[in-house]
Amino acid sequence: MSIRKKTSKFYSLNNHILEEVQDNPYLGLQISSDMKWSTHINKVARKAQSTLGFLRRNLRHCTENCRKTAYRSVMEYGSTIWHPYQKGDIIKLVRIQRKAIRFIKHDYRTREEGCINKMAAELGLPTLENRRKCLRLVLLYKVVEGLVPALPPDQFITKQRPRRTIKPKTFENCNTTNILDRQVCNNTKNLTVIRGNTQQYNSLFFIQSIVDWNHLDEE
Repeated sequence: MSIRKKTSKFYSLNNHILEEVQDNPYLGLQISSDMKWSTHINKVARKAQSTLGFLRRNLRHCTENCRKTAYRSVMEYGSTIWHPYQKGDIIKLVRIQRKAIRFIKHDYRTREEGCINKMAAELGLPTLENRRKCLRLVLLYKVVEGLVPALPPDQFITKQRPRRTIKPKTFENCNTTNILDRQVCNNTKNLTVIRGNTQQYNSLFFIQSIVDWNHLDEE
């Protein structure tokens, strides 16, 4: 597999040319040559659907906490690395989350508007996006503090020089993307945001996590 835009190179092993593939599994993640996570998310969605069916058949009489723990282990494996940014991928995961919430609450009949959000609040179950964000920030904190030997901080992150705090203006009646979002500095431990030209690159772990890190308030 090659992630180069230019012509791929050929590799051989024992005088045999290795087959070039568009995606390949690595430590439980499906890595694609286009650096998108659609293939991996499709795999996660299929596995989650299958697991959810198994849990429905075998854990119907277990407690809510038991059902919640069994389900989340599938949806969150490696989620610090893969970050869905395409609308279709996000919708796939949200649909499974909604089915899982009904399973955990053992409520398949309620159809009132906002009932799923209400059930999630009762369970204390955050959205998948918020959960992934928290897991990414925890891992980035460990990297910053030098708690991950495989990711030495001096090789992967750069601390910003002290400067004035930048906070973009927000309006209650306006929903928009602020051009200063990637330049926000809300704390004194800000990190330098790596610049990227593609959406795939900007969604990588370090880039997305550093942006979220810089948005954290000082306290």
